[in-house]
Amino acid sequence: MIASESKKIILSIICIAVLIIAFVGVSYAAFTTVLTDSNSNGLSTGTISLILDNQGEAISMKNSMPISDEEGKQLSGDGNVYDFSVQTVLAPNTTINYEISAEKINSESNELVLDNQSVKLYLQKLESNGYVDTAITKVPQPFTPLDSDSFLGSKIGSMVLYSGTFSNTTDQSKEIQEAFRLRFWVDKNAIIDSVSREFNIKLNVTAKAI
Repeated sequence: MIASESKKIILSIICIAVLIIAFVGVSYAAFTTVLTDSNSNGLSTGTISLILDNQGEAISMKNSMPISDEEGKQLSGDGNVYDFSVQTVLAPNTTINYEISAEKINSESNELVLDNQSVKLYLQKLESNGYVDTAITKVPQPFTPLDSDSFLGSKIGSMVLYSGTFSNTTDQSKEIQEAFRLRFWVDKNAIIDSVSREFNIKLNVTAKAI
């Protein structure tokens, strides 16, 4: 029978994009731009940006079947993990709090959308001893949208994956970078039917100076 193929859930995660945040004092202004422009705005406080470490700009899991959290946390290789960094150039004696969030975006195809509870997200941070779990997704979480904008600027409807701080206590500008690894998969309890579905997100970084 062709049931085996027709019942596969297609999970296409596309358009993991760059959102550059510009800081002036304690306010922030968000704009979408290309990465090469991220350090050219000349603002006094600093800039923060997502750096795309992978050669590709997306995770694409075609014909993905539901798997357990234990299996999902062990995914590796191209197309299964997404490595990226958050980088800032801080002005002297400046501290900023920042958030990494995943924003669900509309599909450009005619595929139906996989529901939020059928997707699991798992973010780790690179430390001296390798990648370690982060607080929000230490237990892999379904896509959980905010019901209002966060204090640091993550949009209503997006999911906060990580909250962190960059601090420069010196008298000169300082470049700081933190690296992350994102995995996500179809949850083992997802209902499988004969209809192909997809789930599209992009990553944002938002912040405020304190």
